[in-house]
Formats: sequence, C-alpha cells, structure tokens
Amino acid sequence: MKFDVAILGAGAAGMFVALAAQARGLQVALIDPHAHRLNNFAISGGLFPAAGSSLQRAAGNADSPQAWLDDLRQFAPGMVNENIASAVAHALPLATDFLLQQCAAPLHFLPDMVAPGHSQLRFHCVVPASGAALHGWFREACAQYPRIRCLTEPAQVQRLDPGFELRVGSDRIQARQIVLAGGGFGANAEMVARFIPGMAGALHNGSPTQDGSTMALGIAWGAQLWGMDGYQGQGHTNPGGATRLGMSIPTLGGFLANRQGVRFVAEDIGPSALAPAVLAQAGGVALEVFDAAIEAQLGNHGAYQQAVKAGQVITAPDLASLAAQTQIDLPTLERTLEAVGTFATGQAHDPLRRQVFARVLAPPFKASWVTGALSHTQGGLLTCADGKVLDQQGQAIPNVFAVGGCAAGLSGRGADGYLPGNGLAQAFGLGWRLAQALT
Repeated sequence: MKFDVAILGAGAAGMFVALAAQARGLQVALIDPHAHRLNNFAISGGLFPAAGSSLQRAAGNADSPQAWLDDLRQFAPGMVNENIASAVAHALPLATDFLLQQCAAPLHFLPDMVAPGHSQLRFHCVVPASGAALHGWFREACAQYPRIRCLTEPAQVQRLDPGFELRVGSDRIQARQIVLAGGGFGANAEMVARFIPGMAGALHNGSPTQDGSTMALGIAWGAQLWGMDGYQGQGHTNPGGATRLGMSIPTLGGFLANRQGVRFVAEDIGPSALAPAVLAQAGGVALEVFDAAIEAQLGNHGAYQQAVKAGQVITAPDLASLAAQTQIDLPTLERTLEAVGTFATGQAHDPLRRQVFARVLAPPFKASWVTGALSHTQGGLLTCADGKVLDQQGQAIPNVFAVGGCAAGLSGRGADGYLPGNGLAQAFGLGWRLAQALT
C-alpha cells in the first residue's frame, strides 16, 4: 500500500495532522499501536489557546497572536523555542477555524477559564471542558474520512532513499514522508532521571505510553534535541494521580498551606512550576484551600468536577472543622487565613510576592490535598517552523517531520517555562503548519 504520509502516533498532534493532510487530498496512514489505551490527550484538560480566533472575537474578546507571544516570552524569558513560537501563535486561529468550518468540531471559546500567565481569556475546548471528550471527537472524525487509514499494530520503520517502508502487522506500507507524532518520555524512568533529575521518582500522571520510543527514531536518524529538561508539572494533582483540581483556584483567590498550616509559595506561579514546590513540602503534599464561592465558578471545569466525584474535596462549615478534618493546627491555619485576608484587601504585601488575591475567603470552606506530578515532557526533536526535523547542523532531514510530545515544545528549562496550554498549542499550531508543508 502506498501513502503520501505515514503518521506515527494518534494523539492530538497525529490526529490533527491526519485531518488537515487529508483535507488537502493526501492519502494518510495513521499508525498507533496504543490506540486502545488512554494517551496524554485523553487524560488532559483538553484546553488550548487560540488568540484571535473567530470564536474569541465573537465573544467580544480582543486578542491577537502577538499578545499570546508576548505572554509566552514574559512567562518564560530566555526559554522560548523561537524556531516555532511565532509560527504556532499565528497558526492557532487558522487551525481552530479549520476544525470548526471543515470538520464541524464542537469547539467553544471558554469565557470562564482563567489561567496563570495569560493576560487574556483565550482557551478553547468542548463544553464542559474535557480532554477525553475532545479526544473522542477526534477519533470519530479520523475514522470518517476514507483518505485516512487507521492502523493499530506496532510499526517497523525502514528509512529508504527516498521515502519509507513500514511493516504494520501483516501490511507493508510505503510512504513518501513520515510524521513522528508519538509522545514524550515522561513514563521512561531512565530518560527522566537523565534529562530531568529533579523529577526522578516523582508521580507520573501522564499516559504510560509516553516512553520516548517515537523520539528514538528521530535520534537514530541524526536529529537535534532541544529543551530536554523542560516539562509540564502539575501542582494541583490529588495524591494517587487519578484526579486533579485544575489550575484556576489560585487565580480565583485560593491558597496552599503545608501540613503545618503555613503558606510556602506564590500560588499563582502556574501549575507546572508549582509541582516541585509542593513536592518539597513534608510528605510531598499541600492543602489547597478555597471556599464555596470559588467552587461555584468551577462548574465548567471538568478536572475539578472529576475530583469532586472522586471524593477528593473537603467541605467544612468553618475553619475549626477544616482544621479538624485535615489535622492541621487551628491557630496556625487561622493566622494563615487572616494574613491572606490582609493581602486580598491591600492592607499588607505578601512576603512570597504573590501579586493578586482575588477575594477574602469566607465559610463554608473547601479544601483538597494535592501533590506535585510530572504530566508530560516538553523537550524533543528540534524542528523548523514547518515541523521538519533538523539535524545536528540545523539542516532539515529529508521527508522527516515531528510534532506533539516527541517534538521540542514551545518553551523549556524545568517546569517554569510551561505556560498553561502549551502542549495542545504546539500540537495544533505546529500541526497546522506541518500539514501545509506536506506534499
């Protein structure tokens, strides 16, 4: 069987590229031996920024790709992958409109999804927000197009000159071009210890399919790597990793305290950078404290609703009850809450340098124990703005493309460089540019 392009990996990036490539008339082999397992897309929040999209404009929000770029560069100074950043920013509105207009995707602009590091409301997803639901829609969409052949057995890849030959089960496939769209290496303990030693042994709440195997193909073909110490941490993960609270509670006024009842971090630094700070506390956990008024604003936040259903959220009529349920010293917790109130009313400045406390918390209180986790890695195969994989000399390796978890992300260097939404932003933005570059 002959195809114009073979795509290895059917996560967000692989499926998006398949849809965009077939729309240009290309014959696509979409290969994923892990199709029966949950990937990072399915277990994500499903949120992606698209600054300047038609949906955002229709909601009356003035935004632009440049504004998103400015936020990214301010959030991750000196850590931005400038090979792709501008291209991704300008492609995201186009990718969103493609999904809406040509694929009838059930996307919505989310006017209530605030996120650290973003100066504007710019997130998009299905409603209610859910990575599993958006992933499910992509799977169904890919199955509908005859130009996409979905294969679910392991592939053996031989690089020819030109093109590629792949053995997928009993099928022998020839393709002019290959797209490496597999996951990162968060589930590969050896690679994590080598490239991100600070997270060695940390809870991995991403998919176990993130083993770095697709990235290994590019490395074998001489690819250059970038940002291998970059990752998305998740500091709002409930112990055990099955649920998380989402990223919005600090922006709405919540705070974190350790087992002693003491704040230890400026909670609005973002969920990724928060992860190692939480892990550094006694027992590697912290209590995220908020109130019923904040919870009322989280009805569209799928991650939080799952945590509630899983029994991870504590309700307390007053602070004494909260202290008793969590076994935190009441006087200490009272002092912490009182201090947070003075910061919220402008009577004092936070010594931890948090800038905004949205409101004074009031009973009834809500709380949840959280830990730090490694969600996914950001480093990978370095590409140009069209997704072509670059070799050690910075030249494009013929007919080899990369996008998604195995490709270098938007910003690197530890957890600090991960602006919320970067993962799907790269998958869809770089995926759009890549699909237009295929022949």
